[in-house]
Amino acid sequence: MYDIVVIGAGPAGGQTARNLAKRGHKVLLVERYKDFSENDFSSAGMTLEPLEEFDLPNSIIGSYWNDLEIQCSQYKYSWKSTKPKGVVLDFKKLRQYLADDCVQHGGEVLMGYKYISKEIIDSHVVLTLFNTKTSKSIQVKATLVVDATGPLRKVMFDDKEAQPKMVLGSGTEYVIEVEQEVYDKFKEKLVFFLGHKWAIKGYSWIFPMENRVLKVGAGKTHIKSVDQEKTNATTKIITEKIIEEYVQSKNYKIIDKHGGILRYSPGIKDRFYHNRVIAVGDSVSAINPRGGEGIRYAMQTADLASEYISEYITTGKTNFSNYRKRWRKKKLLKWRLSEFSARRMYSRYSDIQIENRVSFFHKNFSTDDMIQSLFNFKYNKMFTRIVQLMFLKTSYLLKGQKF
Repeated sequence: MYDIVVIGAGPAGGQTARNLAKRGHKVLLVERYKDFSENDFSSAGMTLEPLEEFDLPNSIIGSYWNDLEIQCSQYKYSWKSTKPKGVVLDFKKLRQYLADDCVQHGGEVLMGYKYISKEIIDSHVVLTLFNTKTSKSIQVKATLVVDATGPLRKVMFDDKEAQPKMVLGSGTEYVIEVEQEVYDKFKEKLVFFLGHKWAIKGYSWIFPMENRVLKVGAGKTHIKSVDQEKTNATTKIITEKIIEEYVQSKNYKIIDKHGGILRYSPGIKDRFYHNRVIAVGDSVSAINPRGGEGIRYAMQTADLASEYISEYITTGKTNFSNYRKRWRKKKLLKWRLSEFSARRMYSRYSDIQIENRVSFFHKNFSTDDMIQSLFNFKYNKMFTRIVQLMFLKTSYLLKGQKF
């Protein structure tokens, strides 16, 4: 019998379990894989702020980055810095750290168990879990259950239960070991690819990890779940093309191949709480649709949800509707702007339009401006600058001058 059972030990689930264990609640964190290296699927690039925000150790950092680079079909655009602006996390080490911290504060972690079903009995939830090694099932009880199963939302929605309308996407990522001279070309910078040469209806990337190790991947949106297999094949081809033609490593070694799916609700119309189940992370579309720092937003939902979960366990007050209201009030407008921008850039723009837009950004916005836009949902400086430029253009045109 537990106060809270958290299903899914990703960043959102691990952070939720860690938070609640620190508050003295009886917590069980359940992970379907026997080892976090079996599900090491995130590119995990982020800014520096989350390290302090979530009190994360340096041991989970794969590398630091200073510069941003966007390679379009024709030209490359760089934003440089003389000091670190962010990190690329070792995703499996992040998840392991959160799980270990949960245990250190009195929580429990169950590895290698898959969620099967739930049943509400009186004032508790009975969960059936399947051991992937022994093929045997067990049952555990909880006062509340946290759905941290990501885009599948397996706990919040029962099998065949209708879910909100979703935008779908998936991606492929290779972790490769390259020659030192090749690694040195890509260290200390995040490289993104836009345009039809290197990406289709999405973007691709190269992120540095520890010395001589690079993460190379591609992501693409698609309309229906039946298109996922086709999408996976496309992103695999693009990823391999970038390795062969752009990275140009003659003797690279593939360390790992993995992929993941993306399902988010346009306008964040997700179900945040229902029938003793609270959703966090990707289960409530806690992503930046434009790209970048999904881990931070997942962990922020965990922090916010933990407040209401702890209050309920301690006092019996059910204020979970406020969890949804507070998150949407804080993020919805910025999230919609990000979604709108992503939809235009990835699905509607031609190569020339993408090139023109990135060139405009390069001429008018600093490294910090780009970081705020790509990672932090902050567009104030960009909007201000665009309005200023539109005003100047209008003034020139009224005077009959060329802008």
